[in-house]
Amino acid sequence: MNNILFKTILINDLKALLILLGIPAIFIFSLTIINRRTKGMLAASFGFKSQIYLGCFGIIIHELSHLVVAIIFGHHIQSVRLLKFPHVDPMNKEASDLSLGYVNHVWNPNSYYQVVGNLFIGVAPVFGCTATLLGLMHLLAPKSYEAVLTLAEAPSKMNFFSSLNTLLMPVGWWQPLLLLILTINIVIGGFDLSNADYQNSSKGLYTTIALIVIATSLLTFIGITSWLHELLLWFTTLSVILGYSLVLSIIIMLITLVLRHFRRGY
Repeated sequence: MNNILFKTILINDLKALLILLGIPAIFIFSLTIINRRTKGMLAASFGFKSQIYLGCFGIIIHELSHLVVAIIFGHHIQSVRLLKFPHVDPMNKEASDLSLGYVNHVWNPNSYYQVVGNLFIGVAPVFGCTATLLGLMHLLAPKSYEAVLTLAEAPSKMNFFSSLNTLLMPVGWWQPLLLLILTINIVIGGFDLSNADYQNSSKGLYTTIALIVIATSLLTFIGITSWLHELLLWFTTLSVILGYSLVLSIIIMLITLVLRHFRRGY
């Protein structure tokens, strides 16, 4: 293998890892940090159970996302609880059960498919909640949905003012109100990945990295590289869609921060 081919393989491996794992991980970590802070402020200001009251729909979507992807990857489901009130024991922190829902599953460690599935099962809520937000926008604010998809499909060609006009087109009063309520609920309850989610994802991370590197290296070696361009286009679309969820999360975190300071003032 000559040096040029080796460098090309190495560069393509890095590109594939960055597109498929690296930058999506930045969005996932950002969404987790922001929404974990939002839930923390809610719990500190309005009680621990406020996360249930203000995020129940998001919690259910969070756990359903784990469940659906676990089934897709052939994991055996042991028990499921889509929504539960946390149990806080002030006398014994170790006896506290702070989970708001759970999906317990087991897999065959000898199956690469099931092992890799752990990575996708762990981060599934981020994509499940994002898909739900887009679905609700499609139903309740179709013009806004079209504007977001247009931006996702061709961000470099998007006319900002045309998009803004589309987003501000008048609609009925109840549709945006319902969309706002559901969006707040999903963002608060759905995007915060737990430590258990990250631990579960890590079980499939190294196997996934190895498979990506092997597949990319083989395809580059035989001269097939056009798929990297298509992968980049897919990533651009995904980034815009995840960026939509990130912007919503930041806005709701700021609103929660204002409410917390307002409550402290009294």
